[in-house]
Parts: sequence; structure tokens; C-alpha cells
Amino acid sequence: MGLARIAIAVLAVTLALGLVIVGGVSLYGALTKDASKTASSSPDPSTSGQATQTASSKHASSEPKVQSGNEIDVQCLVAQCPIFVAGPGATDVIWQGSLIKGEVRKFSETRVIMQVDDASTVSVTVNGQRQPRGHRGQARTYKAPTKQ
Repeated sequence: MGLARIAIAVLAVTLALGLVIVGGVSLYGALTKDASKTASSSPDPSTSGQATQTASSKHASSEPKVQSGNEIDVQCLVAQCPIFVAGPGATDVIWQGSLIKGEVRKFSETRVIMQVDDASTVSVTVNGQRQPRGHRGQARTYKAPTKQ
């Protein structure tokens, strides 16, 4: 009976360790997938706007877009700009956070919706067309593709 208890304990510990390893590998895969998606849609904030545009134009010419004309570019004009970006599905969050002054982000999906708490703090381009800046404190939603 003592040997059976030891065997059961070893089996339980082995099973628990296996579950921890499988969970860790899954978590690592999910985090690296999200990080690569975010990194591809956001340039390094330490680079200048002109260098960012040059790099993104080179990147755009070498890789085809998901679907042309469904793109939102946003640049923060003040110290901090909180934004929320959702994707093709109603519950698909692409990015949520704050941009710092001068930071530019480009979001390109089949459908993109961006919510800005204060529309006067950002410069937004939707499908290549610059959008008018909002009034101070005015929340605004930008959509791509826009309905013509």
C-alpha cells in the first residue's frame, strides 16, 4: 500500500508539471503573437516622424496590404493621447492605450474603428484623407472604411 501511494503521488506531480509546461508554452505563444502584431502596427516612438514615414513607405511597397483603403493613421499632438482601436469583429480589440507626443501609429485591417477621448489632441488620416481636428474635450470615432 505504501508503494501505491508513492506511485500515485509521483503521477500527480508529473501531471501537474506537464499542465504547467503546456500552459506556459501556450501563454508564451499568445503573448509573442500579440507583441508581433502590435510591433508591426506601431513604429518606435523614439524615431522622428519623417523617418517613420520613410520606413513605412518602404515596408508598404514590399508587402501587400490586407485590403487597400482600410487604414487609419494617428499622430499624438500633445503629451499623452488615450485611444482605443477595434478591428473587423465587434469584439476584436486591436490596440488600447496612450500615445506620447509625436508618436505615430498605423492600423490597417479589413475594418478599423478608432475611438479618441479628445479629438483635438490627435491628427488622424483615414484611407489617405486627413480628418478635421475636433474641439477640445470632444470624443470622436473614426471608421475605415468610411461610408461614401
